[in-house]
Amino acid sequence: MTIRNVPSFVMHLDAVLRVDGLGDITVDVAWGGMFYVLADADGLGIDLSAENGAQVVRMSERILAAAKDQLPVIHPENPDINGPTITFLGAAPVDRKTHGRCAVSVSSGGYDPTRPDAVPGALDRCPCGTGTSAKMAVLHARGLLDAGEDFVNAGPLGTTFTGRIESLTEIAGRKAIVPSITGQAWIYGTSQYMLDPTDPFPEGFTVGDIWA
Repeated sequence: MTIRNVPSFVMHLDAVLRVDGLGDITVDVAWGGMFYVLADADGLGIDLSAENGAQVVRMSERILAAAKDQLPVIHPENPDINGPTITFLGAAPVDRKTHGRCAVSVSSGGYDPTRPDAVPGALDRCPCGTGTSAKMAVLHARGLLDAGEDFVNAGPLGTTFTGRIESLTEIAGRKAIVPSITGQAWIYGTSQYMLDPTDPFPEGFTVGDIWA
């Protein structure tokens, strides 16, 4: 299955970020459907295997907390979208059929320096379509990936997405790519929903704001 994603672009390239417990590191911030802070896992000395998920998430949240404070960004076409809100750790490939590896962490509340052993988020098991799009935008900005070229990205389980730069464009005067993502999925179940004509709430209902 192949989908065409939103135009993706870089906001910060090779920015120096001071991170609690890590010192100064170099990161990128890019949009691929979400605002990512991207860092080099090899340079940080962290293993991106699924078995190391807790450590990956802890480090990712440290980096994200610092980036939110030091490298805040706003989407140039929608001021309601800001960030960064998610972390992409990238590494060199181990399979010659791929071009890179990654681990994407989804935050569940943010890094708390008083609880260094907490795991404040979850590890995405897949290579992440929006994250791969952001990574391709960074590669293109560095002159390492051009229109019509593929980027095969592996996730923590070794599964892959194939990203491709379909074309080049601009977003509010900023150079951007139009990426596509190709991947495989499998059906593991089906569901059936029914509407009873006697249901007094056929369009659903709302009871205050039940989500904090």
